[in-house]
Amino acid sequence: MSSRLMSKRYAFFGAFSFTVMFTSPSFAAEEAAWTDSINLSGYTKLAISAPNHQPTSIEIDDLSLFFSGKFNRWLNPFLEAESYHIPLWEEGKGAQFNSAQLVIERLYNDIEITENDTLRTGKFLAPINHWNIIHAAPLVWTTNRPVTSTYSLANYITGFQMRHDFDALTGHALEIYWQPVEEFNAKALTEHERRYQSVAGTRWIAHEDFDYYLGVSFQHANVAQSDEERNSISVDGNWQHKWFELESELLFTHVDTRKPHQHGSDWGGYVQMVVPLIEDFNLITRYEHFEYANKLAPTNTMLGGIVYRPVPRLSFKLEWQQTEGSVYHNQTGLYSSIAVLF
Repeated sequence: MSSRLMSKRYAFFGAFSFTVMFTSPSFAAEEAAWTDSINLSGYTKLAISAPNHQPTSIEIDDLSLFFSGKFNRWLNPFLEAESYHIPLWEEGKGAQFNSAQLVIERLYNDIEITENDTLRTGKFLAPINHWNIIHAAPLVWTTNRPVTSTYSLANYITGFQMRHDFDALTGHALEIYWQPVEEFNAKALTEHERRYQSVAGTRWIAHEDFDYYLGVSFQHANVAQSDEERNSISVDGNWQHKWFELESELLFTHVDTRKPHQHGSDWGGYVQMVVPLIEDFNLITRYEHFEYANKLAPTNTMLGGIVYRPVPRLSFKLEWQQTEGSVYHNQTGLYSSIAVLF
């Protein structure tokens, strides 16, 4: 197996381990000290943005710290505290470092009910698609995230989730979750389109291993302080071949509200391809089409870039994004970032 392919698969394994290592907690060894069950880690992302007709800026887009513990079948806590959008420099204004946003992004505990059933309680990432689960900057291929993967659905859940593993070797599993109240410690509305009063959903993971994954998701959500209800269904998958990686997601969201809208639904999808080059360099291409219920014009985005990933924990990204139609998200311009897990 080539070193490029090994590097790519180790990166996938790092992403997989990073996101699911707490899904099915194991029993702690009796002879191990309790401190051996504690893990501290995190990641950070330095981003440079140069959108058309707007100032170039440099910021620390994410600085996340993780605390996790795997003590026994009943006590397996996880905490992620994040500081984001820390400005460092902006064209025309000079050095910044005058503000930062703080949030508790995840705070939950896993209980192993049986060997195949796990109950999660607290605040956690909604299992709406694979991108949302592994969204940490060092683990994804691009600086900018596809609109399809984030815009229409609740990205976080404050409540309960039950996971049943049918086949742990292939990742075949079913997840059901419920949020009875508004999200705990939500990010500012500048980060997400809306907040949700209550959410319920499910995700069927047909297969997830080194070579490919396939998932189908459904989510029902009530928007906070609104009569709007959103019912979404999506399919997302990834196939890792020897010479390329192919990823895609398709989404449809029916929007039920008395407020006037341009259309009755959000819908769209993207296709992304990664081709390994030489010396840990990778070529990235993506096309996305997305239509908004509350906007007349759809978004058509074409992206091309280079990612240098010398080790799975570190990535350097440079990409050009061309957006036509609605530029509400992911504007045309040059974007770059450095991201590292620690």
